[in-house]
Amino acid sequence: MMFQQGDYVYPADLPKRFLCRVTGAQSFDVGQGTSQILRLEPLAGPWPVGTRLIRLDADVVSVRTRGLSRSGTLRRSAHGAAVGRHARPGADQRAAG
Repeated sequence: MMFQQGDYVYPADLPKRFLCRVTGAQSFDVGQGTSQILRLEPLAGPWPVGTRLIRLDADVVSVRTRGLSRSGTLRRSAHGAAVGRHARPGADQRAAG
């Protein structure tokens, strides 16, 4: 999958899912394909404002924008469960603990 500026992802190497927006993507050829270096803006997490994370495309999980609210956070159902393809059952309980 090729990422573009404005896409939403979760860095896969972190212990929790912290939503990030792709602010830049540089593509390059690697042997039998193309890879990307992504510049990410964390929208949640322990980082100070202005922090940018750098990840390879293989080290992020794509977030479908259908599951996001206008504020850039996961929408919640009436029961408080995350809505979206990448929401995991029971994730709310684990994250709160």
